[in-house]
Amino acid sequence: MAHVQSCRVLIAGTGPAGLATALYLLRRRPDLKGQVIALERRRHPRPKVCAGGLIPKTMLALAELDLPLDVPAVSVRRGVARTEVGTVDYRGGGVLCTVVRRDEFDARLARAARQAGLEIIEDCRVGDVQTSADAVMVHATAGDFAADVLVGADGSGSRVREALFERDRQWVGRAVMLDVSAPAARAADFAATPYCFDFTCVSAGIRGYSWSFPCLIGGRPYLNVGIYDQCPRAAVDPARAKAALLDALAQAFPDLPIPAPHQGGYKAFPIRWYAPQQSFVRGRVLLAGDAAGVDPLMGEGISCAFEHGKLAAQALDDFFGGKPDALAAYDAVLHRGAAARKLRRLGVAARLFYGPRHRLYFRLASLSRSAQRIGIDWYNGADHLDEKSIPALLTRWAKAVLFGFPMG
Repeated sequence: MAHVQSCRVLIAGTGPAGLATALYLLRRRPDLKGQVIALERRRHPRPKVCAGGLIPKTMLALAELDLPLDVPAVSVRRGVARTEVGTVDYRGGGVLCTVVRRDEFDARLARAARQAGLEIIEDCRVGDVQTSADAVMVHATAGDFAADVLVGADGSGSRVREALFERDRQWVGRAVMLDVSAPAARAADFAATPYCFDFTCVSAGIRGYSWSFPCLIGGRPYLNVGIYDQCPRAAVDPARAKAALLDALAQAFPDLPIPAPHQGGYKAFPIRWYAPQQSFVRGRVLLAGDAAGVDPLMGEGISCAFEHGKLAAQALDDFFGGKPDALAAYDAVLHRGAAARKLRRLGVAARLFYGPRHRLYFRLASLSRSAQRIGIDWYNGADHLDEKSIPALLTRWAKAVLFGFPMG
């Protein structure tokens, strides 16, 4: 009989969701050091296709975990949004986004998790997953693993999800990206480079946007550019052909040296977005991060990964503390908790801004500078604003508009 390695918690995937789960859990239960194992199909630092934007919500999580951001990064303080009805140039004063390279960022998280007591087994792919009333068995390329609980944090194409949960792919969007050298004019003042979101592709039936983020590669200034389509298999208007993603990307940034499709250099990746009708727990198996689903509007997933990791760690702590319903409670909070409410609202926003009346909603969004600031701060989770209720946000906006009260 093949040797089986046993542990209390097995984590599939060592991206931000899996590593955040381990970091939060080992802070709560240092006695689990050496009893939490994560399986990684590659080896850190491994390439990761992602724009690498850390919104303030993620920075709050890093501070909570006492993790300094000691990897190369670009702090973005200005944002530009282009739509069919006009352009919004937003300069909020604070940092809107911090752009990192995911191979460096994830490797930093992995080092911290190892120091906290996580064992990471690299070059190990998850295969079959079997569950019973009191354990989970995972067959992987590095051997067989038995765990009290399994956390599926293995991305949008999660093997854990595919093995045990719904296989419906209608909630999976698509993104395509590449890196281009920053033009000389931008490189000269790279610190002032904004991030840019171009939503003009919505009129062509793409439910999403093109982006341009400043980033550093080997210390040199680059722009990460790409395009996201929330529903690549459906068109806003079935009577019209969907524009090719790469053609739309080139149209969004005609001033950048974006290569033709046949020239290569592009990287495509799926983005599973949050669907509240799905389940996130099956027995002793939890889903977290991209495997559970991320922001439907913009496809942002790193802040979701940390939030899911924190919630999963709390559920595991309660479970090992003798609360048998703790794992089911994790499923409940991913349906009704603060993070779930935010994702549901972003789902509504996606239907409005990417739907047939998108021009109206983009026009409304461009009218109030105060509303823009509150909306951006809410989305970014600045000072945990995304955990506030809608009435509280409306009150804050009304005070700012009518009485000049500060919105911070």
